[in-house]
Amino acid sequence: MNNKSAPTTEQKNSHERMWQLEALRGFAALYVLAHHISSSYLKLKHTIWGLPFRFGQEAVLIFFLLSGFVICYSHRLAGPGRDNFKTYLIKRGRRIYPIFLLSLLLAYIIACIGAHALAPVDWRTLAGNLFMLQDHPERPGYLFLPFDDNMPLWSLSFEWWFYMMFFPIYHWVPAQRQKFIVLGLCLTGVLVNFFLPNGICWFLVFFLIWWAGVELAREFSATGNVTISGQKTMLAFLGIPMLWYGLTTWSWRLHGQPLTFITFPFVEFRYFLMAPFFIMLMFAWKRTGFAGLNCTLGWFRKVGLISYALYLFHYPIICDLRLLATDKLFYLDLILRVLLAFLLAWLAEGLLQPWIKRATNPWLKHWSSR
Repeated sequence: MNNKSAPTTEQKNSHERMWQLEALRGFAALYVLAHHISSSYLKLKHTIWGLPFRFGQEAVLIFFLLSGFVICYSHRLAGPGRDNFKTYLIKRGRRIYPIFLLSLLLAYIIACIGAHALAPVDWRTLAGNLFMLQDHPERPGYLFLPFDDNMPLWSLSFEWWFYMMFFPIYHWVPAQRQKFIVLGLCLTGVLVNFFLPNGICWFLVFFLIWWAGVELAREFSATGNVTISGQKTMLAFLGIPMLWYGLTTWSWRLHGQPLTFITFPFVEFRYFLMAPFFIMLMFAWKRTGFAGLNCTLGWFRKVGLISYALYLFHYPIICDLRLLATDKLFYLDLILRVLLAFLLAWLAEGLLQPWIKRATNPWLKHWSSR
């Protein structure tokens, strides 16, 4: 077990004031929404006008880093021994699965509306999604596609398995060894995928990026600050797969193999290049005292409160649900779709999720007392 000290009052107050994380999550969710509007609805993917919105994968990296930070930080605030695995599983399950199941239902309903009949159900794909094994179709060795082409669901499977891997490593591996174990898992995934690409090993590969958020939270909760010196080991670790996928990309180019912005191996190179870039960008902004934070990211704080549901709901609404029959109202139709996505996200996050939390609190009390 790790030696974790109880959080101070100052640390708890710091946690309450960390609205910046919510704002950043809201910004990332809105950016992904804008990315899909630009590329899928307005068909601007290959134009100069769509260039600013082509970085949806980088927005997903922000979610990964934030998720690792929040999970670790909340664990350290709770203090040693607060959660066993059953209570941890209930907390993660009640946060992830209800809105996830609604997103599956929403995508199916929209498919039925488009077909003007009951759409056929791909039961194999549905089962794979329920077990959180879906991935992006451009990833070599993927096991299952997102259900009914709701593409943002690919990253949710990664989040879920990152949560599942976090608990045993954090609780049962000495703290000073944890990042080395995670690096070992990442490199194992890289090596196995080189010979036999498969969906399971991709979880191991990208776990290193998620764990970078854990290491940021570990230093912050211990010292109230994050520093380059405190994160230098993790930054160096991220450079190892970055170098591998960079060399692989270069090799593909030399041999005339097709390369695109969103496909293997260039997209993997993007992940491991941009993750340390975002961390270093944070350090650079920190040196200015986070100047301009309130008037930039501050605008997205309220969106952060519904960002999870917005992320899961928006794609089938934007891409597949036609609300107005005439093309003359093309942009009005888009506005109505966006408003509907926000409305459903607010209903799910503002009404359903609090009810689920209240309904499952007795389970937590039962399992935490055992």
